Amino acid sequence: MRAYLAMSIEELRDFYAQKKFAPEIVYAPTIKFITENPELDEEEAEYEISMIAARNSGGYVIALEVTDQQISQHLEESVVLSEPVIWESVEALFVYDSNDDELTWYATQEIGDYLNTSGAK
Repeated sequence: MRAYLAMSIEELRDFYAQKKFAPEIVYAPTIKFITENPELDEEEAEYEISMIAARNSGGYVIALEVTDQQISQHLEESVVLSEPVIWESVEALFVYDSNDDELTWYATQEIGDYLNTSGAK
């Protein structure tokens, strides 16, 4: 399942350096979310969830893949994980511009360069 991890720049830097992160909440298009939003197709549901994560973030959202075995509980628009996530599960970085309510996408291989040239050091 594709999930979205809302982060601050400090959390993102730590996750990138340590290659492991134990999130409190991970946003995901859960069954409850999909049931309550039947007008959304899969892509639209993922976009809506990524925007919810962005609006609750410190400006950064990591898109990652989580397995059913990692999920201990499904909530309305998020899941609780039973274990930390690892860097290898990261699929992309989104940087949130709250003024325009937009996300800018970065591929995993661009994240290191982004961290070296942007954000708080």
